[in-house]
Amino acid sequence: MPLLPGAHDGGWRRFAVVLPLVPMAVGERYAVRDWPLHVTIAPVFRTTAGTPLLAHVLGDAARGHAPLACTAGAEELFGARHDTPVALVEPHPGLESLHSWFSRRLAAELAGRFAYENPHFTGAGFRPHVTATSRGRAIPGQRLDLAQLALVDMAPGPGPGRPEVVAVAAL
Repeated sequence: MPLLPGAHDGGWRRFAVVLPLVPMAVGERYAVRDWPLHVTIAPVFRTTAGTPLLAHVLGDAARGHAPLACTAGAEELFGARHDTPVALVEPHPGLESLHSWFSRRLAAELAGRFAYENPHFTGAGFRPHVTATSRGRAIPGQRLDLAQLALVDMAPGPGPGRPEVVAVAAL
């Protein structure tokens, strides 16, 4: 499983786990408005765990889950000001399973060293969606082939664009 060379450990850091619609590569960095289209599986969380441990968890998830064929659903506006266009993803047991798996595994593996920034977006509050970006949007009824997990460092430090893909694993 590819892992960004030199990925650092130590201190509280912010990560997310996503299912990109088009595979991402380790080392890619994006301004938030330019993110590739994706479905977030583990929303932004803080942890003191290092990238190698999180990449290991990502690999375990990939080995235990098959690629998903989902469908984009209705469009809504998300965000505090309801000004962020998204396409909801139609209910799919594989998405729910993967989200639940990550929530359980991160909590168990990182006990005392892990917290979601917005826990109300997890569990019963998990609403899988694809946020529209400068790269495009998901259209209601569109098939979404999700075959890769990506671990994204949300604040990797200096460099062009943010966030940064630090590990990927094929489902």
